[in-house]
Amino acid sequence: MNATRFFDCSVELGMRRVLNPGSFYETGELLRKMEYYSIGEALVYHSLAAGYNPAIGNGILIEEIKEIPSLHPAWVVMPHHTGEFPEPDALRGEMKSNGVKAVRMFPVNHCYSLAEYSCGELFGMLEECRAPVMIGYNQTSPDAVCEVMAAHPELRLVLTDFSNSAARNVYALMKKFENIFLETIMFKPLEGIEDVCARFGARRLIFGSGAPLYSGGAAAAMINYASVGGDEKEMIAHGNLERLLGEVRL
Repeated sequence: MNATRFFDCSVELGMRRVLNPGSFYETGELLRKMEYYSIGEALVYHSLAAGYNPAIGNGILIEEIKEIPSLHPAWVVMPHHTGEFPEPDALRGEMKSNGVKAVRMFPVNHCYSLAEYSCGELFGMLEECRAPVMIGYNQTSPDAVCEVMAAHPELRLVLTDFSNSAARNVYALMKKFENIFLETIMFKPLEGIEDVCARFGARRLIFGSGAPLYSGGAAAAMINYASVGGDEKEMIAHGNLERLLGEVRL
């Protein structure tokens, strides 16, 4: 049984500094690609927020998708200590006002530490409201992830952008912390989807395409052709993300 619809956790809107061959940046083209690959909904963040200024990019994102019900905002967030970004309580109010139920963090891009002295207050707020937090494995380290989750065990952390050997450390982290989840598109060990389902259960996997840099078709095929049950495919394709977003309390 193939998964019949997908809810994508990992889509970037807006023009990037480098337009890779075969990729795109127009919202209309994204919607056409989503329809073609049976991706019914997507969490989206803005390239300006990821690569330049989170506050500016987040505002542009809300304006761009406000009339598109299938696209849901995922704000890029950062610590507030320099006054460039709202304090956590104010941020929570802004998230509620704008319907933002998930966030992304780019500590390497924006030059800050995930350590408790820097992000503890931010993580505390996100943990309390149960908002999923997406962080690229290429933006952090296994030790930093362990420290974050040890301090905030109820944080819903979705790891993205893996290296080929990531499982050697990620499996240990998943065993220790039940609220660590994996985005699927870059998790590509041989039969990795099947292995995670067998070890930890399908609930720990969240479908993501990495569009527009990567193909929604390849992302969907990874799930549709995985040697797991139909119910597990449905959980990965859309059910797990819907459950996490449904648990958010802003």
